[in-house]
Amino acid sequence: MRFRRVLCCLVLPLAAQQDASKDVKKNPAMGNPQAIAAGKTLYMASCVACHGPNGQGGRGPNLRQRIAWHPLEDEALFKTIQKGVPGTDMPPANLPEERLWQMAAFVRSLTAPAIESPAAGDAAAGEALFRGKAGCSHCHRIQGVGGMLGPDLTNIAAIRPMADLRESILDPDADGFPRHKGVTVTLKSGRVVKGVARNRTNYSIQVQDAQGDLHLLRMADVKELTLSGHSPMPRDYKDKLSPEELDNLLAYLSRQSIRPYEAPEKK
Repeated sequence: MRFRRVLCCLVLPLAAQQDASKDVKKNPAMGNPQAIAAGKTLYMASCVACHGPNGQGGRGPNLRQRIAWHPLEDEALFKTIQKGVPGTDMPPANLPEERLWQMAAFVRSLTAPAIESPAAGDAAAGEALFRGKAGCSHCHRIQGVGGMLGPDLTNIAAIRPMADLRESILDPDADGFPRHKGVTVTLKSGRVVKGVARNRTNYSIQVQDAQGDLHLLRMADVKELTLSGHSPMPRDYKDKLSPEELDNLLAYLSRQSIRPYEAPEKK
């Protein structure tokens, strides 16, 4: 009897949760590029002053950080936009329901993994750019092909949202490049080693050069160590690539995931 009561205590709440989840509204605009674009237009007209043009925050919270709002279900996010947040500077949005769903879809797209977001460009053309004109493959590798100086991008679309991918191309210094510092080390012997600092302690520094080779150097042998004030990523892509080429490159990167890409259903 005790086992039966315990089983009921476990199963009944779970069943109730499953039944409740059936009533939760899903955003009909998710996965629809046109709806998300419309949501961005609405956002830029009414939300940008507080939350920033890329959702990075300002007077209002950073919408690209998942700490507070990201766990919200679609319907809860919809109601937050619709009714505002009492006691704060966020007012209710006086918009039709369809427009509210569009805005919610855009806000959600700021943190959704790129693999789940619609891409406007041509992925095949983007791959040609990645390995050709843009020169990305000189430093980055995908599925074992390419350079090793930059981060491996094999699974980048599963861990980074589309907005972050775009920002990393157009403004690589924006995040402070905390894990990707360019370094020049001059040893007491006169030898100079350039590359990216991978590990650094009071006793040693590990530098990876452009060929992918690792150099473990003792700090006791170092005469001068200079860390770059910029990300090793080129900073001229906003001029080097046309808007169409940028969309194509993002389309290619947004499909780089160990999890297979599933095209969103047409709505």
